[in-house]
Amino acid sequence: MDETQDSEWTAPETPQAVEPVRPLVEDVRWTSSPVAEQLLVDSQAFYAEWSPLHVDPPYAVYHYTDAAALKGILESGRLWAGDMLYLGGSREVSYTYGLIREHLRKRWSASQPVLSDFCLEAETALDPRRWARSLFVACFCEDGDALSQWRAHAGDGYSLGLRTAALDTVGVRDQRAGLRRVIYAAEQQNALIQRVLDRALAVVGTAAAVPEDERRAIAEVALEFLVDHLVEFVASFKRPTFREEAEWRLAVALDTGYAGEGTWQVQFRVETGHPVPYVDLDISPRGGPVASPVAEVVCGPIDRGELAARSIQLLLKSRGNSSARVRTSTLAS
Repeated sequence: MDETQDSEWTAPETPQAVEPVRPLVEDVRWTSSPVAEQLLVDSQAFYAEWSPLHVDPPYAVYHYTDAAALKGILESGRLWAGDMLYLGGSREVSYTYGLIREHLRKRWSASQPVLSDFCLEAETALDPRRWARSLFVACFCEDGDALSQWRAHAGDGYSLGLRTAALDTVGVRDQRAGLRRVIYAAEQQNALIQRVLDRALAVVGTAAAVPEDERRAIAEVALEFLVDHLVEFVASFKRPTFREEAEWRLAVALDTGYAGEGTWQVQFRVETGHPVPYVDLDISPRGGPVASPVAEVVCGPIDRGELAARSIQLLLKSRGNSSARVRTSTLAS
């Protein structure tokens, strides 16, 4: 099946109301515009559809890493969240943007110049590489003892299990991160993109008869609305071929378009010869060992796994966490 084809997918019906997830972009700029009332309604409709996809996370999600990185995480109480543009050579961002671009190009029509002009402009503006925001994510799996993940870490692997109920307090300074389930189904991805574009284009379509300067202002507001909501897709969409990973992501969107609070929180590490941006997520214990987000550490299928588990247990206790479980992989090394 073509990953960009349209679909009849609809949002799942739930027997009871689901509390909306906290938006990754909370400080929006389009709420003071003339079309703000309609866009607010559209935003509520978006999150009513989006939120049920991210409910019922497992008790813990697991971050796979090597021994040196695990030591650094447990000692510092900090977990790196990398800039999405630099993860996997930006392939994941390119995948999601490719879906968005295909939908925009399908909307072009010579008989609707206002909408067509908007779609052409949106194709450039919605490229995540041009955004004034940066999206940082830390990646997790539902399975803490997955053979495919151990293979990726060449026998020097560990998985760090974090309690999902405690992740609501994790973030960057005053900005909390959002936990998102990765969406793999292409028909689901396309239907979600189609609906958010429909909402924005409906607002743009109302400006066809207004003066040029007003039409320009409405188009700019609609683009801001789209960026603020499509950031959710960039954080959560992945190619269907990776669905066995059952991935979750802890995401933070920071305003890095100008020097200020957002840019001050960004740090850099050197990778493949150039600086790569990341932010620190605070996962240190709060108010005692019970409050620590760290639920357990799984030692991969390595030699002398029992001794490794003993040292990890001691490291956890030295950092105020005596409740986390440490176990060894059940898979043969």
